[in-house]
Amino acid sequence: MNKWAVKRERSMRSRLGIHLLIGSARIALAGCALSPSVAWAAQEEADPVAEPAADNRVGEIVVTARKKVESLQDVPTAVTALGAAQLKDLQIESFQDVGKTVPNVLVQKQAGSPTAPQFNIRGISAGSLNFQIDSGVALYIDGVYLGRPGNSGFDLVDLERLEVLRGPQGTLFGRNSTGGAISFITAGPTGEFGVIAEATVGNYDRRRGRITINTPEWAGLSARITYVHDEQEGPVKNSADVRRTFLYPEPFGPRTAAKTFGANNTDSVLAAVRYEGIPGLTLDYKFDYTDLVTTIDGMQLLVGSWPDQPALGGTNVSGLEWRDELPIDGIAPSQQETWGHSLTGVYELNEGLDLKYIGAVRGFDVKTTSELDGNALVDPAGSGNPYQYLAAARYAKQKQWSHELQLLGETSAFDWVAGLFYFREKAELNSPVIFGLVSPPGEEISITNPGSYLAGGALQEVLNRSFAAFAHGNLRLGESLELGAGLRYSRDKRSENDLLDAPRPEAPRGKYTAKQNRVDYDATLKYEFADNSNVYAKFATGYVSGGIFNSVEFEPETVKSYELGIKTEFLDRRVRINAALFQADRKNLQKSGFLVGVGNILINSGSATDRGVELEATVVPTDGLTLTANYGFVDTDMSTGVRSYQPRHSGYVAAEYEFPEFDNGMRPSFRIDGQYIGKHYRLICPYGSQVSTEVGCAGLENADFEIDRALTIPSRLQVGARLSLADIPLGGASGRVSLWGKNLTNNHEFEYLFSIGSRVLGTFQMPRSFGVDFGVQF
Repeated sequence: MNKWAVKRERSMRSRLGIHLLIGSARIALAGCALSPSVAWAAQEEADPVAEPAADNRVGEIVVTARKKVESLQDVPTAVTALGAAQLKDLQIESFQDVGKTVPNVLVQKQAGSPTAPQFNIRGISAGSLNFQIDSGVALYIDGVYLGRPGNSGFDLVDLERLEVLRGPQGTLFGRNSTGGAISFITAGPTGEFGVIAEATVGNYDRRRGRITINTPEWAGLSARITYVHDEQEGPVKNSADVRRTFLYPEPFGPRTAAKTFGANNTDSVLAAVRYEGIPGLTLDYKFDYTDLVTTIDGMQLLVGSWPDQPALGGTNVSGLEWRDELPIDGIAPSQQETWGHSLTGVYELNEGLDLKYIGAVRGFDVKTTSELDGNALVDPAGSGNPYQYLAAARYAKQKQWSHELQLLGETSAFDWVAGLFYFREKAELNSPVIFGLVSPPGEEISITNPGSYLAGGALQEVLNRSFAAFAHGNLRLGESLELGAGLRYSRDKRSENDLLDAPRPEAPRGKYTAKQNRVDYDATLKYEFADNSNVYAKFATGYVSGGIFNSVEFEPETVKSYELGIKTEFLDRRVRINAALFQADRKNLQKSGFLVGVGNILINSGSATDRGVELEATVVPTDGLTLTANYGFVDTDMSTGVRSYQPRHSGYVAAEYEFPEFDNGMRPSFRIDGQYIGKHYRLICPYGSQVSTEVGCAGLENADFEIDRALTIPSRLQVGARLSLADIPLGGASGRVSLWGKNLTNNHEFEYLFSIGSRVLGTFQMPRSFGVDFGVQF
């Protein structure tokens, strides 16, 4: 099934266990397809987020954002939740898909890493590939904090719900954050035997298959296992005359240029085991594993050229318009393994008092190579050998351990949670960056310390540890008024060991450690003025850990956030409108940049104030018709002139109509939606100026604002649609088929930009895609 196989180095234990599991799942999938007596059957699973809507009424949305099960309308903070059915209809299958329907949330693929998204929430951008710099947007899977954006590079193969909280978090969640928290919850065992089988085919040779097996409960034990295979060719072909192989030494290994850019080939497994054999005790163990081979999107040269190359036998392709073919010889498929084990235990001490433990170990390792010239170049000295203006290889390995203990109590007037959290992360990075690499065919590329790293590479070991104690409570003062407050104490210890042999007098290399403490708090006042309707005011502080970067200690990024909101339902629950006004005052902003010859730097970004509004609306005007809309606005004022990646305007509209059932029970439905993203920047400083550790943006007098305007990512409306037919009778079973399309207007706008001196490279959004989904259930 892998059309562009890549040699992979795996430990024997990992390969044996995982590939036996994947092989077993493939056999089961094939057996179901070939045997008429074993139907591709699936049991219908209840959606725990949204209760079925009555005629002409919006359905109730149930969330656990405050560590208890409650209606979305009762939560006094900006939160968006999606259930399993909505996630499937919107094809939200990874963290990179989160921003489709949430106001003021934008998630982008990074050009330098196909597995670590860039997250933007309310003006706060997060997605640094540096292990020393934490994210202002906290990511969770089944309550487990993911320490790195790279740890989110896996398919979420069996989702139950998604919750996106906007604004600082910390007194309820295990890890602190300034922008918000994105939490995915995967499905657990049902305790009843069942098989779910689904398949997708689409353009660009898209092939996706899923099989889920639920076991019956026995002696308190039940289990669920899901296997997914997903593959797709990229939308941009490699038009280079020769797909060159660059012989990097270990741990990178030989790297052959990709056939297409933006391709994907993934195998994922999720296993869940639940034990309920002891009264009052529930234990949930989950294991996930993803084996990903992918290529970054085509990094097209937008500004700059190589005028001498055609005469040498190289290429000179440049321009601002999207191309479906690019001659790039130094971008090879990236490989990443991501895995995780978690154990969640809940014990009911007595009525209204529970003890909860969440423990996990997770990790990933990734190998990638790329070049930053957008072409297939030849040695300018005339040797005829392949030449790369700036060649980059990256091997990164991360492992994390986390433990969280919570005590949860609830009475008629007061509910509360108190917790302890410990997090430990160990990582290593080997990332040579070579300027002017000439590599004769058949010869191994020599990687030396420090020579191969002086153009901006890194060779580092990082150890991060964090401990926190937190508490939060909500006191109900009568029938309509609720007061909430929370407190958090955090202690961080972070170490960096720079292994390069190159002297650096201003910040000598070696091993350094920083220790920092922090206290944060929040307070909320909520007034319920009608059923399912309330207004609230919230104040919260938060921070992103400081630490050591390039042998220099840096301070935490801090935030003070103010939010006013209203959540209301009216017209007999046919209309739901939730809105929020917010302001966030941030200090010691942590933004990183890249300088050739220096590498990654931490930019003096000063302070910032983010002000904005969010509006979410759902209307059910008539039987079967649901209209959805949201709008987000953010205005970010940064003190040093460094720019925000957040668009000022964003929006989403959707209409879904469920037609009356046919006489045989079949249920047709149609959904159309549009996502609007306003214009925004991807260059942190204006074109022609330079990022600076001291002043943010230096040399603004040299900026070329005409080119800078051409490199601004324009606003766009991306339209998608889905036509489904469910409950198709298949004699004792029922099926479902859906036709879908994304980016139906076939927009070709910038997605991500990266500057190297006067040259700028960029990637573009995915072109129009379409396909069909199949599934059977009984």
